[in-house]
Amino acid sequence: MQHEELIFLKQAFNSAKNELNNDKLFISVIKRKFAHSWRVLQNGRRIIYSGELPLLVNNKKLRIQAKQALLFHDIGRFEETVLAYKNASLDTFGKKYDHGILGANILSENPPFDDKKIVLAVRHHGHLIEEFYNDEDYKALSAEEQKIAEIYIKIVRDADKLDLYNLQKTEYSIEKDPFFCSLSEEQKYAPVSSEVKEQFFDMKVIDHKTIRCFSDRILGCISWIFDINYKYSLKMVEENGYIDVLLNIMRKYYSDNVYIEKIEFFTKDWIKKER
Repeated sequence: MQHEELIFLKQAFNSAKNELNNDKLFISVIKRKFAHSWRVLQNGRRIIYSGELPLLVNNKKLRIQAKQALLFHDIGRFEETVLAYKNASLDTFGKKYDHGILGANILSENPPFDDKKIVLAVRHHGHLIEEFYNDEDYKALSAEEQKIAEIYIKIVRDADKLDLYNLQKTEYSIEKDPFFCSLSEEQKYAPVSSEVKEQFFDMKVIDHKTIRCFSDRILGCISWIFDINYKYSLKMVEENGYIDVLLNIMRKYYSDNVYIEKIEFFTKDWIKKER
């Protein structure tokens, strides 16, 4: 990773900061996102050298591009935060604007980071994977380039999830995020909705558009395991107890312990089989 990538990310950060007029809350958001981007890069490096990706280990150019996709995956968060600030509400954060698309647009306009494979990884890292495969830019790639693009987005998605899981154990609990703060008391303690249950036990990542309450949100985070691509990543989820952390939070808001135990068994059994 060269200095120019960090300089580019820092420029995007400073540009956003200058538009936030010293607002401590919104500046704290972009600071967290900058730190998150660095940690995702470190997670991605570990995945690259885990032994599962010899193509990248043996090719410096591909390795550099993968690291660029990792570092820049959330570059659109800075612009998204500015837009939320101008709307005078964090309620729009993660809802009204698509930071993946915002980030992809930024990279597309800034060579040498405009390679379609990198842009695709940034654009769709937070989307359902079907959107990546249906993207016309992906379809236009050669078969060899499609293979590389798939590697990039899989590394980014895994590395991103590992950090988001880890944050639940450290300074930024799911109980502090904008979604939780926007919920009514009834929504915080509501049972898991039937639509979310069905998706989870079909081993699908929960569509965020179907999330209605806090327990839905927690189960949505747990469901990320169904989109993890590398055995190393699953090993990290298991060894660090990330699922237990989320289930313990869920127990505070959802009284059906039998159902939570069912989720726990189903999830941990799936991880063991996939590892």
